[in-house]
Amino acid sequence: MNHTIELIKKLPCVRERSLIKKFVLIALFFMALILSACTQGQEDTQEYSGIISERKVIGYEYTVIKEENSYSWKIGYKGDITTIEESIDNEDELGNFMMAVNDSKLKLSKLVTWLTYFLIVAVISFYLYKKDRKTLKDGAIVIVLAIIISLYISIDASIDLSTLLKDVKLYYLRLTI
Repeated sequence: MNHTIELIKKLPCVRERSLIKKFVLIALFFMALILSACTQGQEDTQEYSGIISERKVIGYEYTVIKEENSYSWKIGYKGDITTIEESIDNEDELGNFMMAVNDSKLKLSKLVTWLTYFLIVAVISFYLYKKDRKTLKDGAIVIVLAIIISLYISIDASIDLSTLLKDVKLYYLRLTI
Protein backbone atom coordinates (compact mmCIF):
# COMPACT_ATOMS: atom_id res chain seq x y z
CA MET A 1 0.00 0.00 0.00
CA ASN A 2 2.79 2.43 0.92
CA HIS A 3 4.61 1.50 -2.25
CA THR A 4 1.52 2.37 -4.32
CA ILE A 5 1.11 5.76 -2.61
CA GLU A 6 4.77 6.59 -3.24
CA LEU A 7 4.39 5.65 -6.91
CA ILE A 8 1.32 7.86 -7.20
CA LYS A 9 3.19 10.78 -5.58
CA LYS A 10 6.00 10.35 -8.10
CA LEU A 11 3.65 10.72 -11.06
CA PRO A 12 4.26 14.02 -12.89
CA CYS A 13 0.61 15.09 -12.81
CA VAL A 14 0.41 14.66 -9.02
CA ARG A 15 3.61 16.67 -8.48
CA GLU A 16 2.36 19.39 -10.81
CA ARG A 17 -0.91 19.65 -8.90
CA SER A 18 0.90 20.04 -5.61
CA LEU A 19 3.15 22.69 -7.16
CA ILE A 20 0.13 24.49 -8.58
CA LYS A 21 -1.57 24.41 -5.16
CA LYS A 22 1.54 25.84 -3.51
CA PHE A 23 1.82 28.53 -6.17
CA VAL A 24 -1.86 29.47 -5.79
CA LEU A 25 -1.52 29.69 -2.02
CA ILE A 26 1.56 31.89 -2.29
CA ALA A 27 -0.15 34.09 -4.90
CA LEU A 28 -3.25 34.45 -2.69
CA PHE A 29 -1.07 35.38 0.27
CA PHE A 30 0.68 38.14 -1.67
CA MET A 31 -2.61 39.37 -3.16
CA ALA A 32 -4.01 39.66 0.37
CA LEU A 33 -0.96 41.70 1.39
CA ILE A 34 -1.34 43.98 -1.61
CA LEU A 35 -5.04 44.47 -1.02
CA SER A 36 -4.51 45.27 2.65
CA ALA A 37 -1.88 47.83 1.70
CA CYS A 38 -4.23 49.44 -0.83
CA THR A 39 -7.22 49.80 1.47
CA GLN A 40 -7.88 53.26 2.76
CA GLY A 41 -8.48 54.07 6.38
CA GLN A 42 -10.99 56.54 7.65
CA GLU A 43 -10.69 59.93 6.05
CA ASP A 44 -9.33 62.65 8.27
CA THR A 45 -12.04 65.23 8.85
CA GLN A 46 -9.69 67.93 10.12
CA GLU A 47 -8.23 70.49 7.74
CA TYR A 48 -4.62 69.63 6.85
CA SER A 49 -1.91 72.26 7.01
CA GLY A 50 1.66 71.58 6.03
CA ILE A 51 3.79 70.44 3.11
CA ILE A 52 1.67 68.97 0.32
CA SER A 53 4.41 68.20 -2.19
CA GLU A 54 8.07 68.84 -2.82
CA ARG A 55 10.55 67.81 -5.50
CA LYS A 56 14.10 68.64 -6.59
CA VAL A 57 15.81 67.99 -9.91
CA ILE A 58 19.15 69.30 -11.20
CA GLY A 59 19.09 72.49 -9.17
CA TYR A 60 15.39 73.31 -9.53
CA GLU A 61 13.02 72.69 -6.66
CA TYR A 62 9.57 73.41 -5.36
CA THR A 63 7.63 72.94 -2.15
CA VAL A 64 3.87 73.37 -1.90
CA ILE A 65 2.60 74.34 1.55
CA LYS A 66 -1.06 74.45 2.51
CA GLU A 67 -2.04 76.93 5.20
CA GLU A 68 -5.76 76.80 6.06
CA ASN A 69 -7.43 77.61 2.71
CA SER A 70 -4.45 79.00 0.81
CA TYR A 71 -1.37 77.55 -0.82
CA SER A 72 2.11 79.00 -0.81
CA TRP A 73 4.89 77.77 -3.06
CA LYS A 74 8.61 77.88 -2.47
CA ILE A 75 10.34 77.59 -5.80
CA GLY A 76 14.04 77.82 -6.32
CA TYR A 77 17.10 77.29 -8.42
CA LYS A 78 20.44 76.35 -6.84
CA GLY A 79 19.44 77.55 -3.38
CA ASP A 80 17.84 80.84 -4.46
CA ILE A 81 14.34 80.32 -2.99
CA THR A 82 11.34 82.50 -3.80
CA THR A 83 8.05 82.23 -1.90
CA ILE A 84 4.91 82.77 -3.97
CA GLU A 85 1.30 82.81 -2.82
CA GLU A 86 -0.93 80.90 -5.22
CA SER A 87 -3.60 82.99 -6.89
CA ILE A 88 -5.84 82.70 -9.94
CA ASP A 89 -3.26 84.66 -11.96
CA ASN A 90 -0.30 82.34 -11.29
CA GLU A 91 -2.07 79.02 -10.68
CA ASP A 92 -1.40 77.67 -14.20
CA GLU A 93 2.25 78.74 -14.21
CA LEU A 94 2.86 77.12 -10.82
CA GLY A 95 1.16 73.92 -11.99
CA ASN A 96 3.22 73.91 -15.19
CA PHE A 97 6.42 74.43 -13.18
CA MET A 98 5.50 71.56 -10.87
CA MET A 99 4.70 69.21 -13.76
CA ALA A 100 7.90 70.12 -15.60
CA VAL A 101 10.00 69.44 -12.48
CA ASN A 102 8.20 66.13 -11.85
CA ASP A 103 8.58 65.02 -15.48
CA SER A 104 12.26 66.03 -15.43
CA LYS A 105 12.81 63.88 -12.34
CA LEU A 106 11.21 60.90 -14.11
CA LYS A 107 13.26 61.39 -17.28
CA LEU A 108 16.46 61.75 -15.25
CA SER A 109 15.81 58.48 -13.44
CA LYS A 110 15.02 56.79 -16.79
CA LEU A 111 18.28 58.12 -18.24
CA VAL A 112 20.33 56.93 -15.27
CA THR A 113 18.66 53.50 -15.34
CA TRP A 114 19.31 52.89 -19.02
CA LEU A 115 22.88 54.22 -18.90
CA THR A 116 23.53 51.87 -15.99
CA TYR A 117 22.07 49.02 -18.05
CA PHE A 118 24.36 49.98 -20.95
CA LEU A 119 27.41 49.99 -18.67
CA ILE A 120 26.50 46.59 -17.22
CA VAL A 121 26.14 45.09 -20.71
CA ALA A 122 29.44 46.68 -21.79
CA VAL A 123 31.31 45.38 -18.73
CA ILE A 124 29.88 41.88 -19.16
CA SER A 125 30.76 41.94 -22.86
CA PHE A 126 34.31 43.04 -22.10
CA TYR A 127 34.62 40.32 -19.46
CA LEU A 128 33.35 37.66 -21.90
CA TYR A 129 35.73 38.96 -24.57
CA LYS A 130 38.69 38.59 -22.23
CA LYS A 131 37.52 35.27 -20.79
CA ASP A 132 36.25 33.34 -23.80
CA ARG A 133 35.74 34.85 -27.25
CA LYS A 134 33.58 31.94 -28.39
CA THR A 135 30.96 32.69 -25.73
CA LEU A 136 30.91 36.29 -26.85
CA LYS A 137 30.46 35.29 -30.50
CA ASP A 138 27.52 33.02 -29.64
CA GLY A 139 25.63 35.83 -27.91
CA ALA A 140 26.79 38.68 -30.13
CA ILE A 141 23.36 39.40 -31.60
CA VAL A 142 21.75 39.66 -28.16
CA ILE A 143 24.56 41.85 -26.85
CA VAL A 144 24.44 44.18 -29.86
CA LEU A 145 20.64 44.48 -29.59
CA ALA A 146 20.87 45.20 -25.86
CA ILE A 147 23.45 47.91 -26.49
CA ILE A 148 21.46 49.48 -29.33
CA ILE A 149 18.23 49.49 -27.33
CA SER A 150 19.87 50.94 -24.23
CA LEU A 151 21.64 53.65 -26.22
CA TYR A 152 18.46 54.55 -28.12
CA ILE A 153 16.39 54.87 -24.94
CA SER A 154 19.20 56.79 -23.20
CA ILE A 155 19.52 59.27 -26.06
CA ASP A 156 15.73 59.69 -26.24
CA ALA A 157 15.54 60.29 -22.46
CA SER A 158 18.43 62.74 -22.69
CA ILE A 159 16.72 64.78 -25.39
CA ASP A 160 13.43 64.76 -23.45
CA LEU A 161 15.24 65.78 -20.26
CA SER A 162 16.94 68.67 -22.05
CA THR A 163 13.60 69.92 -23.37
CA LEU A 164 11.93 69.57 -19.97
CA LEU A 165 14.75 71.46 -18.24
CA LYS A 166 14.29 74.31 -20.73
CA ASP A 167 10.58 74.32 -19.84
CA VAL A 168 11.41 74.34 -16.11
CA LYS A 169 13.74 77.29 -16.64
CA LEU A 170 11.07 79.15 -18.63
CA TYR A 171 8.39 78.66 -15.96
CA TYR A 172 10.85 79.55 -13.20
CA LEU A 173 11.80 82.80 -14.93
CA ARG A 174 8.14 83.67 -15.55
CA LEU A 175 7.30 83.14 -11.89
CA THR A 176 10.29 84.95 -10.39
CA ILE A 177 10.60 87.98 -12.68
